[in-house]
Amino acid sequence: MKNTFLRVFLVVLLSNIVVVSIGLGMVQFIQKRNQVSADLLGDVGVQLVAGYEKFGITSLQEETEKAEKRLSGTIYLYQENGRPLLKALPRNFREQNTPSATSRPSADFLHSQFIQVIGGDNVQYLLIFKPNPEISSLAPEAVVGFSLLGLLVSSGVLAYWLLGPLLKLQRVARSFGQGDMTARVENKLARRSDAVGKLAREFNEMAVRIDTLLSSKERLMRDVSHELRTPLARIEVALTIAEDKYGTEAQRGYLNRIRTELHELDELIGQVLTLSRLEAASLIKEEVDLQDFLGDIVEDVSFESQLKGISVTKIGRAPKTILGDPLQLRHAIENVLRNACFYAGCNGVIEVETQEKAGTAFIYVRDNGPGVSDDKLEKIFHAFYRSSEAREANSGGFGVGLTISQRIISAHKGQISAKNRQEGGLEVCFQLPVA
Repeated sequence: MKNTFLRVFLVVLLSNIVVVSIGLGMVQFIQKRNQVSADLLGDVGVQLVAGYEKFGITSLQEETEKAEKRLSGTIYLYQENGRPLLKALPRNFREQNTPSATSRPSADFLHSQFIQVIGGDNVQYLLIFKPNPEISSLAPEAVVGFSLLGLLVSSGVLAYWLLGPLLKLQRVARSFGQGDMTARVENKLARRSDAVGKLAREFNEMAVRIDTLLSSKERLMRDVSHELRTPLARIEVALTIAEDKYGTEAQRGYLNRIRTELHELDELIGQVLTLSRLEAASLIKEEVDLQDFLGDIVEDVSFESQLKGISVTKIGRAPKTILGDPLQLRHAIENVLRNACFYAGCNGVIEVETQEKAGTAFIYVRDNGPGVSDDKLEKIFHAFYRSSEAREANSGGFGVGLTISQRIISAHKGQISAKNRQEGGLEVCFQLPVA
């Protein structure tokens, strides 16, 4: 932290020095630009005095006018007795250029040049040259402009120096948060000896620990799934043998109940395994023809539900294309659609509608089932949450399917929500970005 403070202090100090140096340089440059060299002014004075002494006051005025245009200023010429040969100084010239209380001359007095000229018979003249005020008036604006330019440059350097490493950290943290477990801060930044470098190293250490934990969790879930499914398969084989050879009618009923429970347990294990894989899943996105994609899903679910007399219809023709992983999206939508068929029951009516609003694809799945209490609409997307007593008693489910759907849609930067319909039933809405 001390090193960071020292660096920031040095950068700010250097920036201020640069700005002040530029300002002083510009002031000196403009002052020198308005000054006329003493040699040149002396030659002009000698020529004017010589012309005056030889040709008179008319010649002096003409030559003075030419010299003023060439030098961009005003020339005043006085004899040694104080009599002006040309126009006299303004009455307020001395008052305006009187040294202030701090004994410092004002701007005009400071910028005016005084040359003593020796004429014929050693007569002395005093030539006063005052630079053109129009040129001087540009000086403050130029100084302010270049000072602002210096401040902008120094501020940009300071901002880049301070924010550059933080922006790199932000990009890496965002990638890591979006599921890229290999995202790490580059070594050049992590090797810094200041607070930024320390933060980068701690981030890398944290990322390694989280990656290790997630890998361990995924491996554990695979092992648990394998260990649970193996005895389940053996139990089902034993059930089949018992039914064929030794089971009575009543016993076969109990054996069927055990088989049903085994299938549900096997399905649950599969869903939990899928849920764990979604944490580290990398989506393979591509452009998907949404209408054909949904048409295939509706056709498959309709075929599966035809024995219950369930009607599944699809309406809407927009949007045409979305960007996503077809396999994962199919899994998410099928979960919700089969869930709707289950709760709608025999002769249920399911409706799948698509719309496009402001660059977002909306997919609505509506059923005419019992719906869900309003205070539990958000909780049905939580894993292992039982939505209501009615659904709990009939379904025997554990609420993992909707959780899987939610995580898949979130991985596609979309949203999923549910609400009760006014005419009865539940409406689940998918929101996905259009390609």
